[in-house]
Amino acid sequence: MRGWIVATVLLATACTSQAQPQAEQKPLPTAPVTRGDLVSSIQQPGQLGYVGSIQLVAQRQGTVTAMPGVGQVISRGQQVYAVDQRPIPLFYGTLPFYRPLNRAVEGEDVRQLERNLVDLGHATFTPDDTYTSATVNAVKRWQKSLGLTETGTVEPGDALVAAGPVRVTATNGLVGAMARPGEALVTGTGTEHGVHVDLDRRHRSMAAVDQTVQVRLFGGRSVTGVVKTIESTATQPQQNGQQNTNQERQTIGVDILITSPEAELGGVFEGPVTVIFPGESRRGVLTVPIEALTVVPGGAYAVVVVDQNGRHTIEVEPGLFTASRVEITSPGLVEGMRVEVPTI
Repeated sequence: MRGWIVATVLLATACTSQAQPQAEQKPLPTAPVTRGDLVSSIQQPGQLGYVGSIQLVAQRQGTVTAMPGVGQVISRGQQVYAVDQRPIPLFYGTLPFYRPLNRAVEGEDVRQLERNLVDLGHATFTPDDTYTSATVNAVKRWQKSLGLTETGTVEPGDALVAAGPVRVTATNGLVGAMARPGEALVTGTGTEHGVHVDLDRRHRSMAAVDQTVQVRLFGGRSVTGVVKTIESTATQPQQNGQQNTNQERQTIGVDILITSPEAELGGVFEGPVTVIFPGESRRGVLTVPIEALTVVPGGAYAVVVVDQNGRHTIEVEPGLFTASRVEITSPGLVEGMRVEVPTI
């Protein structure tokens, strides 16, 4: 549409010049034809925060004698809470300790226990699925470090399990209250940073799992992220209490993990951000500012080249568009030529 406006203005100027003398027009600004890589992209609003939602559930009944504070980060081996003055530490893994573990027991929970004992420095063996005498001795060393009776046996509830460090966001237990099995005492998140985007459904094809994206923070700073999950069902926003069935307003949830070092976030770990999803790309192509593209009679696209011999209109074939530049091809164009860039 902008190109049509340019053509109309030029035509009107030419006709007017025949009717009456005109003052000489100032030359239009020019820009060089450049060769390089071009990447289209879309920008979507997102919310920066911590990754994951974690609940640590009590497995032992007794009196709560210690609780963590909100904002505290609990790492492997550190105390989550205490019941009857017995510290309950955090182990890393995915399987809760659901049965007594002792000599001759086998299973994935044994391997998980041994992996944590090794990482905490209580053993040097290679973790496996069998609870051996070496496991017993490692458990005793761990129990001694906590000031507990050295039984060599691990009971359900002796440690809580999470995939990694837990950042405490809320606590449900009170010191002096009774802890009951199945009660969520601590709510938290992971310590990694991520972004959630409600992606416009029209742009679903622009996002892919493991795709690298740029996240623009408040103030213009940018960090890198990787798409981890994409929801399979679109969400319809509600207006005045009723669902909006307009597909153009539907969104799909996308979760992104920040991969840049935490220091690059500038100390701001929560808040609104802009996520830039890359699209098509072209490498080593000629490009000009979009404003340089015009339309000539017959509907073809063209640019106006300015050189020592004057102004020359050259037809071009446009390719990929970005927010500011367009790919062009033409046998009459080479890198370094200057083209008019009308300011409309």
